[in-house]
Amino acid sequence: MAQPWVMNPCQGTLLPDRSCEVTSSLADVALVPGGAQVAGGTGDALVEVSEQEHQRRVAAGLQAVTDLGLLDRLLGLPLGELVRWDDLSPDDARRIRMAPYGVVDRSSVGVRRLLAYPAAVPLVLVRGHSWRRGLRAASAFEPFAQRVLVLDGSHGNLHRLTWEADVLGVGVWLQTGLGIREVLPPAVWRQKYVKAAGWRFRERAYLGWLNTTRPQA
Repeated sequence: MAQPWVMNPCQGTLLPDRSCEVTSSLADVALVPGGAQVAGGTGDALVEVSEQEHQRRVAAGLQAVTDLGLLDRLLGLPLGELVRWDDLSPDDARRIRMAPYGVVDRSSVGVRRLLAYPAAVPLVLVRGHSWRRGLRAASAFEPFAQRVLVLDGSHGNLHRLTWEADVLGVGVWLQTGLGIREVLPPAVWRQKYVKAAGWRFRERAYLGWLNTTRPQA
């Protein structure tokens, strides 16, 4: 389970919610501008990088894997367990044989999946001036993460905005000259499905983290 995050309204910063115990080993936690990418929009991603998977990829010379077709096939392979070639369709076997080094361990008998999630993305911030367009963009991330719409300036019809945002489970923050004010907290996010699109969402956020936080990795 991803670590919950709360806003410090005095400083306009994100803080981990210490009421929940953190059990995952993290290499880094960073807010990556533009790190959240889906067909319906782009947002800033709060990225929690897995120390174990990150170091394994560094050793293998592997960065992000964003090939949706490959990720879809990898979902059918249990992590670290041998799957015989005979148990795979010819198309799946062909695609997996073409996977970059560090994704799988191939032998004459079969294949073991090595690739694991590189990061979690517990929160996406969508920034904008228009609350209607912002809500539409934030809604696109519903399958992937908790969402907050960050609006610039003052907005007169906050009652209608917060009502619609609450229905959609989107939090609302206002960016003012004094910092960030939380108007509506986001709904708790729970993963409903395990799909390749969700894995690619994490890989893209990890790639953004590599490019902005650790370009040398």
